[in-house]
Amino acid sequence: MAAPDSAIPNPGPAAAPDSAIPNSGPAAAPDLVRPTLVARLAGLGTIFGKGIRDARRSILIIGVLMAVLIIVTASEIAVEYDSVAERLILAAQMSALPEIFQGMLGKPIAIDTLGGFLSWRTFGFLPVMIGIWSVVVLSGTLAGELSRGSLDAIAAGPISRRRLALEKLGSHLVALAAVVLILAAATYASIVAFGNLPGDQIGLGAVLGQHVWVYVAALAPAAVAFAVAPILGRGTALGIGSVVLFGSFLVNGYADSVPAFEAVRGLSYFGLTAGHRPLAGVSDWGSIAVLGGLIIVALAIGVTLFDRRDLVVPTGGRQRIPPLRLGVAGPFTRSYFERLPAAIAWGLGLALYGLVLATSADEFVAQLSKIPQVLEMIARLFPNADILSVGGFLQLAFFSEAVILVALAAAAFVAGWASDEEDRRLEIIMGTPVSRIGWALKSGIGVFAAIATLILFADLGVIVGAAIQGENGLDIAIGVSVLGAYGMAMAGVGLAVGGLTRPSIAAPVTVGLALGFYLLDLLGSILRLPDAILDLSLNRHLGKPILGDFDIGGLVITGILAIGGLAISAAGMQRRDLGR
Repeated sequence: MAAPDSAIPNPGPAAAPDSAIPNSGPAAAPDLVRPTLVARLAGLGTIFGKGIRDARRSILIIGVLMAVLIIVTASEIAVEYDSVAERLILAAQMSALPEIFQGMLGKPIAIDTLGGFLSWRTFGFLPVMIGIWSVVVLSGTLAGELSRGSLDAIAAGPISRRRLALEKLGSHLVALAAVVLILAAATYASIVAFGNLPGDQIGLGAVLGQHVWVYVAALAPAAVAFAVAPILGRGTALGIGSVVLFGSFLVNGYADSVPAFEAVRGLSYFGLTAGHRPLAGVSDWGSIAVLGGLIIVALAIGVTLFDRRDLVVPTGGRQRIPPLRLGVAGPFTRSYFERLPAAIAWGLGLALYGLVLATSADEFVAQLSKIPQVLEMIARLFPNADILSVGGFLQLAFFSEAVILVALAAAAFVAGWASDEEDRRLEIIMGTPVSRIGWALKSGIGVFAAIATLILFADLGVIVGAAIQGENGLDIAIGVSVLGAYGMAMAGVGLAVGGLTRPSIAAPVTVGLALGFYLLDLLGSILRLPDAILDLSLNRHLGKPILGDFDIGGLVITGILAIGGLAISAAGMQRRDLGR
C-alpha cells in the first residue's frame, strides 16, 4: 500500500550543480615572502648578505683606525712644515737616509708635497695592516667552516657549491672595498683640509688610483691563502698567506741593502707595483693590471678546488696506528705533533729571514758609516749598544717584524688546538680516561712546545748568519728567544678565551690582540698618544734583547699571560659544556 503524502519526506531545495560546489581539495600554499634587496644586504636570504653583516664591525674598526692615522699624519705635516722651504729641507733629510732606514717606507717620491709624503710615510705600510685581516678571513672563509662541518647543511640546500664559494668570497671583496673607500674619503678630506702649499692639492682621480693599489696589495696574499685553503686547510693557508704578505714587503723594502733580497726582488708584488704612487704624481697601471690578473687566477683556483673536492675528505679505509706512536701517546704529544709541521714551516721562514739579514750586516755597516749624523742619532737611541754589529742590525731589521710573524704563528697553533672541539673530536677523547683539566693543560703545553720549536729554528738561522760574519751568534739567539716568550703569551690569551667561552673565537682574539699591540707600538708615537696608553702595548716591554737589553718586567708579564692563560683555559674547560 502506498504511503500517504504526509509520510514522504520533503527533499528540500534542489541540490546545487557541481560547478557551484567549492573545491574541497588541499588548500593552496601561501606565497613565500622573499627578502628585499636591502634585507639581503643586511644578511637575510643570502650567504653574501650574511657575510657582509658578519664583517660590519671589522669594516668600521679597521677603516676608522686607518683613517685616523691618515688624518693625523696629514695634519702634522701641515702644521709642522707650513712653508715650501721647510718641506724641501724635510725631503732632503729623508732622502739622505740610508736604504736600510728607507726600506720599510719605500723610495721617497715628491715627499715635499702632502700627497707624496702621505704615499711614502703612511700608505707604504697600509696594505700590510689591512692584508693581515684579509689573509685571516680568506684563509678560513671556506676551510674553517668546512672543517667544522657547517657547510654540509648549506651545500645540501638548493644552492651550488660554486655559488656558495662565490658569495662568501664576494662578501669579503665588498667588505675590503668598503674599508678602502673609507680610507679614500679620509685621504681626500685631508688633502682638501690641509693642502695649503703649491702641489698639495690633487684630484680625486689620483686619490682613487692610490687606493686601488691599496686594495690589490692587501688582497694579493689573501688570494693565495684562499687558493690553497681547500687542500691544505686553514692553518697552513694562513701561514702561506702571511709569508707571501710579509715576504713580499720585506724583500722589496730591503732589496737595496740586502744583496740576497735584490736577487729575488722580482718575486715581490710590492716590488712589481712600486712605481704606482698616484698621490706622488707617478702611476703604473700596467703593474696593477698584472697583479689584478694574478689575483683573479688565484681566486678562481680556490673556487674551483672547493667546487670539485669532497666536503668530507674520505678516510681511505681502515685507519692504521702509526708504527712510531710518539704522536698518539697522549694529549701533549698529539697536540705537539699536529702543530709540528706548521711550526717547522714557520721556523724555517724566520730562520731564512734571519740568515739573510745576518749575512748582510757588513753591507749595512758600510752604508751607515758614510753618514755620521745618522750614527749620532742611533747612538742616542741605543746608548751603550754596538749598533754596528750583526746583533745591532738584527735588532733594527729583524726583531720588530718577527714579533708579528710569531704572533700570527701562535694564532694558527691556537686555531689548531681549538679545532679539536670545533670538529667534535674532543667529545670522543673525553670518552676515554682523560680529565678535562688534564687535556686542557697537556694540549695547551703542546701549543707552547710548537712555538718553542719555531723559535729554535729561528735561532739556528741567526747563529749560522752570525758565524758567517765571524761573530758569536749565541747571545743573538738568546735575544731572539724572547720572541718565544711573546708568542706563548699571545697563545696563552687565546687558550684562556677558548677555554672560558667558545673555541671559535680563540684564534681571532689572539690575532686581534697581537695586531692591537703592534699598531699601538707602531702608530702611537705618530698619533702622540700619552705614555700611559703606549705602555699598554706588550711590544714596548720586550726591551732590545738582541743587544742584551732585557726588560725583566716585560718577561714576567709574558710568563703570567702564558701560564695564567693556560690555567684559566683548564678551569674554563672544567666548568662549561663542550661545543658551547
